[in-house]
Amino acid sequence: MSAAFAALFVVLAAPGRAALDSRLAAAPEPEPGVFRGLALSLGPGRPTCGRATFDRVQAAGGGLVFVVDAAGPGDEEAVRLSQAVVARRGGLSGFAAAAARRHGVPAVALGRGVWDPAGPSLSLSESVPGKAFLVEGVAVRVASGERERVLREGGAVCVDPAAGTVSLPPAEQAEAAVAAAQAALAYDGLRDAGALERWLEAEPGAAAALAAELAPRALEGGVAPADLARLMRAARASAGPRQAGVDAAARRAWARAARRAAAALASCPADAAAAPTAAALERVSAAARGIAARAAAAGRALGAGDEGVAAAARACLTAARRRRRSVPASVLTLEEAAAAAGADRVLAAELPDGAWSDFVAQNGLSSHFARLLPDASLDLRRKSERLRARILEGRLPPDSPAGRAALAAAAGGSCLVIGEDVTLQAPAGEVLRAVVEVWAASWEPGPLGARLRAGRGADIAGRVRVERLRPAEVSGLAFSRDPGSGLRGRVVVEAAPGGVDGLLSGSAPADRWALDARDGRAREAVVAGARPALSPERLARVARLARGLDAWSGGGVELAFSFDGPRLRVHHVRPLEPPRLPAPAADPFSPRPEAEALSVRPVRP
Repeated sequence: MSAAFAALFVVLAAPGRAALDSRLAAAPEPEPGVFRGLALSLGPGRPTCGRATFDRVQAAGGGLVFVVDAAGPGDEEAVRLSQAVVARRGGLSGFAAAAARRHGVPAVALGRGVWDPAGPSLSLSESVPGKAFLVEGVAVRVASGERERVLREGGAVCVDPAAGTVSLPPAEQAEAAVAAAQAALAYDGLRDAGALERWLEAEPGAAAALAAELAPRALEGGVAPADLARLMRAARASAGPRQAGVDAAARRAWARAARRAAAALASCPADAAAAPTAAALERVSAAARGIAARAAAAGRALGAGDEGVAAAARACLTAARRRRRSVPASVLTLEEAAAAAGADRVLAAELPDGAWSDFVAQNGLSSHFARLLPDASLDLRRKSERLRARILEGRLPPDSPAGRAALAAAAGGSCLVIGEDVTLQAPAGEVLRAVVEVWAASWEPGPLGARLRAGRGADIAGRVRVERLRPAEVSGLAFSRDPGSGLRGRVVVEAAPGGVDGLLSGSAPADRWALDARDGRAREAVVAGARPALSPERLARVARLARGLDAWSGGGVELAFSFDGPRLRVHHVRPLEPPRLPAPAADPFSPRPEAEALSVRPVRP
């Protein structure tokens, strides 16, 4: 080889070697202590950290992460008051999932691990990543072994429902993560930035963890931009020479939340194109505007970009403007939307308008709301407990207009009592008590916290409908989008023989399918019995129904359905994603309105 050719070879090879080294160095290494599972309930949609408990009594005391093998009816109160739920096993129609979604609690089923009730503990194995190498130009890592992680009583654990993961923080980060999570929860109820500043002075080691807690809250509207900027300054000052770590933690958490928002908005142009009415189109547009406004305001407070949120929102609004030229101006009811998708809405009786306000007046509740809601000495959980207890002491007279309507609808059999935040099953003789419990459910920590963050703490309509339970061959739940990510393209269905009450209580073993949203064909299936509960033809009908109600609502929905012979019925429909909060005050557009039919949650046994 000539000297000139050799010199040329060296010049060309050198950049290739540098690119190779760069690609190998960039190969992702799995984060230790992170275990992927199935998202059962999104809750507020953001990660939640806390102390683990395996004891249902401790969990029912509130403020802990409830770890359970497979939840049952006796775990209802534990799930309701937990910060999050980790189940070793269970599906979307299991009791843990039904109870967590009912109470707005984030939950993930791991589907793995060794359960030791004597400990109690949950042992999990994770792969140890080996050295990265290239395969056809792609940098990969192969596991070099396994290591065991054990979650015990009192251990720190973080649940990320949107990612469907459970993580066990390293020992050096665990205390700060739990302390910051509790401080952020206190802010949720009190909205007192000064209290958090004082807390930071006493807990300087948790400044970075607190910044990571606050950043995603800003995207949902739970932290005002002015408070976020103020608290970031306080966190940096508290951290002293480690303030760069505060900024890095906030930006990592912000980037994850903003990327998820941008990914969700990526489906928005398709939502706009499918909107059947002007009302549905405006819901899609208002949600996009609200997310973009919050992302811009929080990004400025953090000195960070919006990870593509603004561009995705613009694409959505452009598609909405195009659709607006041809979309009908009419407003479809849920009954009409269901009929257009090939299903019947089950007949039910609506309680008269003003039933909730009459109940409040008759039981003297207004003064309690006025006194307790603004009380800064009470955190969210204690506010909820006191308000719910006072509501449950109230009485709905059987001779009142609402009482007569409920008793008439339930006469002669069991019924579903469907409210804005919960659906309960009740025998005819207990329907009035069930109506009061449905109203009280709107004051659980989940829905109450969402209203407080939106600045409308006492603002509920209190709508209730009573539906007689009817026999059915098979019943199920359908999710019009992936229940973990909320992304389009996949309809998830769980179904079991029998009526809707058995399935939604989590007591029936269910089959599960992942369907192609376009044609309803099964792409994945897990069958619990000898025969599948739904035929391919019925699965296609459920997929069509899910697509139609998704378009009608302007976003992903969870729906309960049943088949009685050839008849497909819809029992309840609710939003799949966490509630949308209003955009900042500078944004002139309204948030997505909450439709009565979209606010129901699964049945309590």
